[in-house]
Amino acid sequence: MRQDGQQCVKDTKMIPLVVLLGIASSFVVQAESQECTSCILLNTTCYNISYVLDLQANFRKRVVIPKMAILRSKNILFYSYEPVFEDEEYYKIGFQSLDNESSVGILNIFGGQILNLGTFDIDQDSNSIYFGGSEGIFVLDTNLNKMSFYSSREDSITNIFYKNRVFFTKNNERGIVFKKGSEFITLYDNILAKNFVITKYDVFVILHNTGLFVVKGEERHKISGNAFFRGITMDLEGTVYTWWIDGIYKVVIKKNLRHSKVVRVAVLPDIGAMTFDNDNNILFTSDKSLYVMKQSKTGCSVGEE
Repeated sequence: MRQDGQQCVKDTKMIPLVVLLGIASSFVVQAESQECTSCILLNTTCYNISYVLDLQANFRKRVVIPKMAILRSKNILFYSYEPVFEDEEYYKIGFQSLDNESSVGILNIFGGQILNLGTFDIDQDSNSIYFGGSEGIFVLDTNLNKMSFYSSREDSITNIFYKNRVFFTKNNERGIVFKKGSEFITLYDNILAKNFVITKYDVFVILHNTGLFVVKGEERHKISGNAFFRGITMDLEGTVYTWWIDGIYKVVIKKNLRHSKVVRVAVLPDIGAMTFDNDNNILFTSDKSLYVMKQSKTGCSVGEE
């Protein structure tokens, strides 16, 4: 990883934040006091939104950040993004230390080889990060600061999820693939997965082009007809969340899968990407700005319509 030492610009972000919250409050949440003007409801709990920093990268004019995740032992945020059109790659990976604003950079791999790394996931136990792009899967050992080829050379990888091993999807190919020894095994070969996560109970939450599904073994249930959720992530307790243009949704997974559902828990428009920090607070982007949601301690008063 390269660390450029660029200092993030510390412009005040109160105006964009107020605009963002103003839009949200016009839907279902209204402040009834001035104690917390930047608060919203998540379920029935009041959370305060505050600006953290601006992510530093050669973004396009319209910033696109589809995924974020934190290397927890080092508190470093990794994110995929679309660079400027002049760049030969259409996806890159940036990183930002959440402990040191000046520790930022872009992954520079194999002497400028075009890899289009747009997806990744982290093995927190070994501090290894698996990246997928147009030339297969690569792994970064962050202890040794060494990147190497991992698997599926010349395959175009669209999603990666790590749970004891690497699970991944390929461009325009059905199924979710994992490698066992020298053999590749495909699960759910009748599903073209746009995105997915795997819970601690081995339930696959899969975004398909017809909606959102929960799948385990031979059992599959559609819990939403919305095929345009912007991402799927899990908090530190294993609860699955997704988000769309109108806010944050929680995936409620029942022991009897057919009773599972997805419910909107916060109205917050214009979320680009979302993850959870080391204290299980929600981190999200709006444009290139990073915000954090923390439970309010100021006794704010908010109510529902």
